[in-house]
Amino acid sequence: MSQDAYNNFKEKHPFILNSILMVLAAIALFYIGLLFIDVFTSHGQERTVPDVRTMTLDQAVTALENAGFEWDISDSTTFNEQMPPGVVVDQDPKAGATVKAIRVIYLKVNALHPRGVQLPRLQETSIRQALAKLRSMGFKSIEVDSVASPYGGLILQVQVNGHSVAPGTSVGINSHIKLTVGDGSIDNLNPDSILDSHTIDSIEQHNYEQEVENYKASQDERKSA
Repeated sequence: MSQDAYNNFKEKHPFILNSILMVLAAIALFYIGLLFIDVFTSHGQERTVPDVRTMTLDQAVTALENAGFEWDISDSTTFNEQMPPGVVVDQDPKAGATVKAIRVIYLKVNALHPRGVQLPRLQETSIRQALAKLRSMGFKSIEVDSVASPYGGLILQVQVNGHSVAPGTSVGINSHIKLTVGDGSIDNLNPDSILDSHTIDSIEQHNYEQEVENYKASQDERKSA
């Protein structure tokens, strides 16, 4: 179309010409938008997610960056005693998934040590209360043992991983807790049935030494008189 013909058409049909120009502009903007979407969404740049589970964090980061992915840690507070500390326990998206290169891979890393909590005072409380309290705090490995005692159902001793621990001590949530409970089988509070042989021997030795001292003191008093 010559310039004269264009000017003539423009003067006679301005509305039609403007409509045509608007349609052409809309088409151009549509294709430009598609181009930008392809660029920003990495269209056609899908990649396979590598398997970084059981790797150390440094190894996993290197593998992901070499594959063109970004990464982030979603959780590093949970401790799994079946796996080494500091290794990747899980990932999202899963290994082998085909995703776009801009996708962030979230890593769940095993904590370096179990979460610590303060051991509550359990001695002289009922076994039911003690178990409820420990389980609500997250302890899972709990053993209950009973000994002869006049105090049935009361906690007499608390051990953590085989050692006696004072209330308020910080212990790992995965620790093994042993609760020693009285069985209420002792009706007669005879010291011989409550105390162990070592304690009885110590008491008898103390009484003997006390009697010897009393005898020497009485002899000294007679001599001085």
